Amino acid sequence: MRTQRTRTAGSKRGTASLKALHCLAALALCSLPPVLYPLSAGAAGFDSNSAGTATAQFLKIAPGARGVAMGEAFSALADDATAIDWNPAGLIKIKSHSLALMHSPYLAGTFVDFFAYSQRAGEVGCWGMSVKYMDYGKIVKTDTAGVEIGEFSPYDVSVAVGFATYITGFNKDPEDRFVLGATGKFIRSELLSSDSAVSSDIGVLLPYLFENRFLISMTVQNLMGTLRYDKFDYPLPLMLRLGSLTRVNDNMLVTADFVAPRDNAPFLAMGGEFRTGIGHDVDLFLRGGFNTRSITELGGLRNITMGTGFRYTIYSIDYSFSPFGDLGSVHRISAALNF
Repeated sequence: MRTQRTRTAGSKRGTASLKALHCLAALALCSLPPVLYPLSAGAAGFDSNSAGTATAQFLKIAPGARGVAMGEAFSALADDATAIDWNPAGLIKIKSHSLALMHSPYLAGTFVDFFAYSQRAGEVGCWGMSVKYMDYGKIVKTDTAGVEIGEFSPYDVSVAVGFATYITGFNKDPEDRFVLGATGKFIRSELLSSDSAVSSDIGVLLPYLFENRFLISMTVQNLMGTLRYDKFDYPLPLMLRLGSLTRVNDNMLVTADFVAPRDNAPFLAMGGEFRTGIGHDVDLFLRGGFNTRSITELGGLRNITMGTGFRYTIYSIDYSFSPFGDLGSVHRISAALNF
């Protein structure tokens, strides 16, 4: 009898979650057209012909080696301070405090640094902040005759503050609630001249399904803002993400993200993570993934990622390898402290 009641209760909760999912999907379909109308007014965007129409491309560079190693399919899984950049609703998963750091030499002599901190705000939710900085190195400046007249050092930087909170079901378990997250960002770009912009991200986590083994997320990144170069304004790279997380068992999970950037064609990203315990409070992770972004634009090894991670109690360090074909490869190392 107890087993039958448990199954019945689980079935009712699953049915309720599916109904809530259908309602949210309907709401999203109703609300997306007004948001996208300004983008489609000129029949431009969300295809490969739109490449080069958005600025501040550094905003697309993923923080944290863990998510990158999983093919950049991480928006539903993000559960530490890096969630503020992947999906601000993911900040709700932080139990107390989280600190994340990343340094990555990037392509063509550039490098990216990322710092994020988040903290629980009681039962209300969780807040966080982050800084992403990209340095392009020194570039020689010449006059119209090709004579060197000095150097300049361009860079881009983004400072973000975000918050995540439950928006339904306060009498339910946390896994059965909807979560809303939002981030405000200040972006500054420094070339020969400089300009600044304000933008935002919005993310949603739906209630868990199938005995807390499946999760869906939705995210809108870089929702607004433009930067002016010379006499022209260019929009920030708006991105829409639909993510999923599947916990196969206690040691393995699979993720997927469908990503639609305004300045390029949509692409699919998928990843997996396998965890094995090697001692008391010590875990070793093996990760891999792929994505179809710009899959035909480069030669050589590309579009696959791999990496590993090590966690001891509250400390973790992660590594990822991302080949970019003829352009070279990127190695990321990140560290996190979750306490």
